[in-house]
Amino acid sequence: MNTLYVIGALLFSVVIYAVINHIKMKKLSRERGKANICQYVKSFDCRNVDTKIMREVWNEVQLYLGNLNGKPFPILANDMFEGTYNMHPDDLDDIYWAVADRLGIDTGNPEQNPYFNQVTSVKNLVLFLNHQPRSGIT
Repeated sequence: MNTLYVIGALLFSVVIYAVINHIKMKKLSRERGKANICQYVKSFDCRNVDTKIMREVWNEVQLYLGNLNGKPFPILANDMFEGTYNMHPDDLDDIYWAVADRLGIDTGNPEQNPYFNQVTSVKNLVLFLNHQPRSGIT
């Protein structure tokens, strides 16, 4: 019987955490207003960063976050995956693989990338992907 109480308490805690996180994300979305890719793109050096990567990362993060307040979440380049979005590293990997596959980015030897183990924000993910070699398949 004690086991059921523990399981119940854990489930209750998870539900409360999810509700609080959802409320936090809705509030942040409301404060930021309408999603604006132009503001997001201005955070990058467009002469040295592939705009296709910027766009695909934007799209994939949008898919992950979904629609809050009936509109897409307004992503900023300096948003932290863990701090802002409470994103699990496996979800970040899914975004990375989706963008890399779609754009023909080679995913081998990531240790050679100057942004290796530094992908904590949307901008760092874009820069990491930008520094990976292209596999020639697009």
